[in-house]
Amino acid sequence: MKLRLRQIALAVTDLEVATLQASQILGLGSAYQDPAIVRYGLRNAVYAIDNTFLEFVSPITENTTVGRLLAKQGGDCGYMVILQTDGADEARARIDAAGVRVADQLDRNGAGFMHLHPKDVGGTLLSIDYMPRWSDWEWGGPDWQKSATQDEAITGIGISALDPQGMAGRWGEILGRPMEHCDHASRIGLDEGELRFAAPAGNGSEGFQAFDLHSARAAQLRENAVRHGCLTSEGNVALFGVTIRLV
Repeated sequence: MKLRLRQIALAVTDLEVATLQASQILGLGSAYQDPAIVRYGLRNAVYAIDNTFLEFVSPITENTTVGRLLAKQGGDCGYMVILQTDGADEARARIDAAGVRVADQLDRNGAGFMHLHPKDVGGTLLSIDYMPRWSDWEWGGPDWQKSATQDEAITGIGISALDPQGMAGRWGEILGRPMEHCDHASRIGLDEGELRFAAPAGNGSEGFQAFDLHSARAAQLRENAVRHGCLTSEGNVALFGVTIRLV
């Protein structure tokens, strides 16, 4: 069973501000807005970053999961990690064997997802998705290839955990992937991308805290971040409540 990091979702309080920053700082083009997401009380914007995807979600009604998360975190934050598999049946068998509840699911013409209950997984909302073909990605919109940026991709995520090894072990059990230790963190390698688990800095909380952006435009993105006052001392970008590691 193959698994790859295909999309991440960030919760934002103001979608217009987030999309403006995505354009001015990250240099992203047009975004797809999925009308179906209204059923969750949300609106979104999805950007194609080569063959990976960055999504912003923002509540439009009261008492949504995203709204509660934004209130808990005090602003923009990481929300969901979406992995693509070519073996949906095997993935579901592993989920069931691990005793993980499926909070929401969809199967439509060979495309679908399984949103796993965060309390059973730990760290953040994890979704395992599948498509009719490995190259497909319905959530990016019908013409995502036309707006996709080139020579860059989202290649990893960072999750803060009070027990990084324990949380990584749980994710590894669910995904059927081994865990390894490197650089004071626990790591799970995927066929494309990686998942890292580390202790939170200072008094930080658990959750989806960072993602890696491999980009041929890294120098330009850092210049953009300097102009907008969001470049960190490590040369990363602090934006949308997460750290964007330029690699």
